[in-house]
Amino acid sequence: MNNQIIPGKPNQQEDCGCKDCKDMDNATQVSINLNRSDICSKLYDTKALVTKSETKFEGEKHLYHEKKCLFVRTEANYQRYRNFEIVVGSEILQSNDTIKANVTQLKDWNKALNSTLTTLFKQIKDAKSKFSDLKDAAYKLDSVYIDTCNNVQRKAITGKTGEGCTDTTVINENCKDAGVDFSELICMPKGLALDADTLFQASSDVIGIQMFSNIDSLDQMQKDLSDKSSVFEKFISDAMKSHRSDMDKLQDDLILEVKAVTKAAFDRNIQRATFEGYYDATKFLCCPECDCIPSDDTQTNQNNQGERKCAEDCPPRLKDCEKEICNICDEVKTTFCCTDVTTTADTDSVNYNKKS
Repeated sequence: MNNQIIPGKPNQQEDCGCKDCKDMDNATQVSINLNRSDICSKLYDTKALVTKSETKFEGEKHLYHEKKCLFVRTEANYQRYRNFEIVVGSEILQSNDTIKANVTQLKDWNKALNSTLTTLFKQIKDAKSKFSDLKDAAYKLDSVYIDTCNNVQRKAITGKTGEGCTDTTVINENCKDAGVDFSELICMPKGLALDADTLFQASSDVIGIQMFSNIDSLDQMQKDLSDKSSVFEKFISDAMKSHRSDMDKLQDDLILEVKAVTKAAFDRNIQRATFEGYYDATKFLCCPECDCIPSDDTQTNQNNQGERKCAEDCPPRLKDCEKEICNICDEVKTTFCCTDVTTTADTDSVNYNKKS
C-alpha cells in the first residue's frame, strides 16, 4: 500500500493527512483513531490474505489447465482404442465365425468329393479290367480271323478270303460290310483298353491331388487364427477398459479441480472485497465528515435577542442520513446487474493495484 500508514509499523510516512485533522485531539476523534488503528492492522493482514488468495487461485488455475489437458489426451487415447475395438475387433470376431463356417463346409465337401472319387476310381478300375478282357478277346478274334485255316468261314461270313487270294466270287450284298465290322471288333477294343488305362491313371492322379490339397489342415489353421485373434481382441478390449478407468479417474480429479479453482476464485474475490472495505474504512476514519449531517450554522437560527426557538430552529439532524441509508438499496440493485465479467475483473484489478 503506497503512502498508506499502518498503525504500529515503524518508519511510516504521513498518515494520508490524518495528523492534520483539526479535530485530532477531540475525544471522539481519538476514539475513532483507535478504531481506525485496529482496522489498519486488519487492512495490513487482509492485504497478505489477498496476495495469498491470488497466488492460490493462479496455482489452482494452472493445475486445472494441466489436469484438463491430461484428461483430454487420455480421452483421445480411450476413443482410439474404443473405435478400434468397435470396428476392427468386431470385424475380427465376425470374420472368425464366418471362416469357421466356411472351413466346416469345405471339409464336408472335401469328404464327399473323396468318397465320390474313391467310388469312381473303383468303377474305372473294374471297367479297365473288363476292357482288358475285351482286348484279349479282340486279339483272339484277330488271330482266328487271319488264320488261313479259317478262310472258308471268313469267305462265308464276309464274302472275302485272305490276302493274295484271287477268288472272283461276287460278294453277297448282305455281307459287304462284314469285313469292316470284323476290323472294328478287332481294332476298337485295343483303343478302348488304352482309354480305360488313361481314365484309370487320371482318376488315380485326381485322388492324389485331392489328398495332397489337405483340406483338413484348414481346420487347425482356422482354430489357430481364432485363438490368436481372440487374444488380440482381448488385448484391445482390456486396453480400452483400462483407458476408460483412467479417464473416469481423471474426470473425477478434473471435477474436484474445477471446484477447487472456483472456490479459490471466490476466496480471492472475498479477500479483495474485504480489503476494499478496510481500505475505504481507514480512509473514511481519517477525519470523517458526514455530508448528510448539516453544520451548526445551517441548523441554528437566533432571534433578535440571540435566543433560539427550539421548536423551529432545532430540527432533527440525522433525517437525511436515514435517507442516505435507504439509497443504499438502489445502489445494491445495480451491484448485481449483469456486466462483462472480463471487463469487470480487469477494472477491479487495476483499481486494486492502484490502492496497493
